[in-house]
Amino acid sequence: MSLSLIRKPFVMQGLAITVAALMMNSTHAASEQEQIQQLRDEVKELRALLQQYVPQAKQQNEPTQVSVAPAATAVTTQNQNTPVVAAATPKKSPLSFSTASGAEVKLYGFVRGDASYQSKGGDGIFNRINKVDLEGAEKNSDRFYSTAATTRLGLDFKAPVEGADVGGKLEVDFRGGSSNDTIRIRHAYLTFNDWLFGQTTSTFLATDLQPEMLDFNSPLGIGTYRTPMVRYSGKFTPETSYAVALEKGNDDNRTPALTSKLKYDFAEGKGTTSARALLTEARSKATYDKDNNRVHSGEAELGWGVAVGAKYKFTDALQAMIDYSHVKGDSKFLLYTNNAFNVNPTNFDLNLNEFDAFTVGTTYQISPKLRSTLAYGAMFADDSNDFAKQAVIAKDTAQNKTLQQGWWNIMYSPVTPVTFGLEYIYGERKTFDGQKGTDNRVGAMARYNF
Repeated sequence: MSLSLIRKPFVMQGLAITVAALMMNSTHAASEQEQIQQLRDEVKELRALLQQYVPQAKQQNEPTQVSVAPAATAVTTQNQNTPVVAAATPKKSPLSFSTASGAEVKLYGFVRGDASYQSKGGDGIFNRINKVDLEGAEKNSDRFYSTAATTRLGLDFKAPVEGADVGGKLEVDFRGGSSNDTIRIRHAYLTFNDWLFGQTTSTFLATDLQPEMLDFNSPLGIGTYRTPMVRYSGKFTPETSYAVALEKGNDDNRTPALTSKLKYDFAEGKGTTSARALLTEARSKATYDKDNNRVHSGEAELGWGVAVGAKYKFTDALQAMIDYSHVKGDSKFLLYTNNAFNVNPTNFDLNLNEFDAFTVGTTYQISPKLRSTLAYGAMFADDSNDFAKQAVIAKDTAQNKTLQQGWWNIMYSPVTPVTFGLEYIYGERKTFDGQKGTDNRVGAMARYNF
């Protein structure tokens, strides 16, 4: 066999192998080109998606937008492996819960214990400046008192119902009855939008202007009276609010008391001031003789009052407050006042009591855990009117010409819910006939808020 004949099959096989290799390389190259083109197309699609996503993200970052749900939805739709960042849900307090009707309820209050050593004063642990023993007739000197009856429990309710804001409050302590160891209702009311129905602090009063006092009976010169009422509240501006109410006055009155308040906040929340007004009825009971025959059916006159006060925070540590009231013919709304009136035994005319009440104080935050208050309160009754003259004639030593009281306290909170307090109080009272009495005592308190 010739060499050419032997080489020919090998040449043909080589050519076949070469062609096959070239075809495979060509096919592989074509496949790579297709993959590259496919990747390029996918990159284009990804860029288009990113262009759709970025404007949404920018829009959601604008301060006028609140919800971030659309962006989270877009990311989740394109990549199921991308984690969705959900907005943090506010953690509810263990003392908050919801009722079956959907109302949100918050439990609050405190456990409190009080102790007092009284060198001179009235009959009881807390403030009785208008009834302290007169000189020469001391019965309540050198006494120690203690109680836990000031412990308080409360429930706040809130429920948006069919577009209306509905709420309420129920608050009790354990100072009911003569023994001060039974439950007493402090606040119990319903709110419906701007209306309030029930019992709460009188609109004529301004407890937010009251200097801090450890004594649970509150300071001289201001009021804390809680009474049944119907009240409407509103705002003229964000800084100016008002309230008008019909409130229960004395039990013998046939008409409710009319009260009003105008409140103004200023200096970017550093200060607040209020002006208040009161109209009420002063009514005497029917008079009977010894044979139970009616001698006089009783009389009624108009009582009234005006008040103004302010509080201002000079620095983060120092604030001061002041309040002034002038009242005629009422004894309910302000603390430690005389009777609203007395009756002339001859013609049964009403003699209305008239007085000025005043309180001023300052609180200094010594440290984040320590604060102190120094304050003064007073009541000055008109001693030239018929009420004062009748009190002198009747030798009524329960009615006072002047009351004055000063106090200094220090409050320490080692941890947020716990407060310990120590307070010194000195006061004097003077009757219309010139007799005097002294209030001199030291009090201590321990309280746990929850």
